[in-house]
Amino acid sequence: MSSMTGGFMRGLKNRVWGGLVTASVLLAACGSSTSASSGTSGSTSKGTATIGMIAAYTGNQAFEAGFTDSGAFPAVWAINNGGGILGYNVVAKPVDTKSDPADALTAVEQMLGTTSNLLGVSGPDSTSGPTVIPVLDKSQIPMMITAGEAAYDRSPYSYLWRDLPPDPANGIAMALWAKQHGYTRVATVFGTDSGSQGDLPGVVTGVQKTGMKLVAQINLTPDQPSYRTEVEQLIASKPQVIMTETDGPTAATFYGELKQLGTIVPIIGTSGVPTDTYLNPLRSALGSSSFNQDFVAVVAGTPNPNPAVTAFNNALTHVKGQLPAPLNQWLSNPFSEAGYDALIAMALAANEAGSIKGSVYNADIMKVTSPGAGKTVVYTYPAGVAAIKAGKQIQYVGASGPLLFNQYHNSYGDQAVESFPSGVAPTVVGTISAKSVEAVG
Repeated sequence: MSSMTGGFMRGLKNRVWGGLVTASVLLAACGSSTSASSGTSGSTSKGTATIGMIAAYTGNQAFEAGFTDSGAFPAVWAINNGGGILGYNVVAKPVDTKSDPADALTAVEQMLGTTSNLLGVSGPDSTSGPTVIPVLDKSQIPMMITAGEAAYDRSPYSYLWRDLPPDPANGIAMALWAKQHGYTRVATVFGTDSGSQGDLPGVVTGVQKTGMKLVAQINLTPDQPSYRTEVEQLIASKPQVIMTETDGPTAATFYGELKQLGTIVPIIGTSGVPTDTYLNPLRSALGSSSFNQDFVAVVAGTPNPNPAVTAFNNALTHVKGQLPAPLNQWLSNPFSEAGYDALIAMALAANEAGSIKGSVYNADIMKVTSPGAGKTVVYTYPAGVAAIKAGKQIQYVGASGPLLFNQYHNSYGDQAVESFPSGVAPTVVGTISAKSVEAVG
């Protein structure tokens, strides 16, 4: 959202899980020292290897835990069901940042000081990234970050990896989608929290570079009882389309008042908004008919199904008891798929290197994901392990598509435009190519 890619990573913003309590949240509440194992163990003669799950399990960004868990728990299940890693069974260890950079640093230092056989981590996010990333890199711990800031586009950190588009890329894709539909007058409606703001520069850049006019830039302090002044400002600007990212309750209040006072125009959400904690309040505020007609979100990942999607969905169903309900909010979820793919790639790299030590296998993440002549393309963890044991060079292609990391360990491809019918998986209604985003950016 910036949290996980801010729109692409990131962008996971100050959302609250609406009372849902996940098993991982309960684990985190126990002090971040409890680990959870999923799947059928392989050979465990060497014991366990741990994946740290660095996320906000408590505090005002606790919504992020669901994104982390919905990628990590299926990956752990798939790895263990596929025989583990080099004789190790894998466990997932929640590390609660408490939505605070200082608390995050304390929690990560505790993890580093008390965890043996630490394979790597999922995270950190935008809020904790500046304090945590340097520590993890110095400790030679590979990390699959969910922070979307442009500062990591050309990262100096050798152990940092990111397999979702940075925030600006998502914003540009949103602008391109609007441009394709003939809109010329754009308003932005974003929360003032750092996560929501992560996509805003990319949106503004995209609007400007595609020749559209930014007629209003509305910033909402989260969770206020009314936004009448801001709604009136929006109406007066006469936009043809709105680009947005806020938390769910803020969206419900703002768009509910907009519906009462004016006319709903098409709304394009960032990749940080497609969860039930956002979609359901917005759907209630707009009404199902308007929601289905007027709202889409631009998200990371490929709309083209492949065997990795089947493997991910299968793993997801096996760990559904560890995730917030309903399960379908994680199906085709770009953050969930990217988190899953990142950890599968990490595990395959460890197999390739013959070691679970980050300093040994880190470079092999690139090796097992890059295309190349004569490489065997694999879509699942067991297939990858089997090919490696057979002496073959592999390219892992994940549920989110190919992981084409550049020299700065960033990878992103095309972005999908999705609508969100109630009770079913999202529907892909269009695609924005990575090449078109790069041409603008």
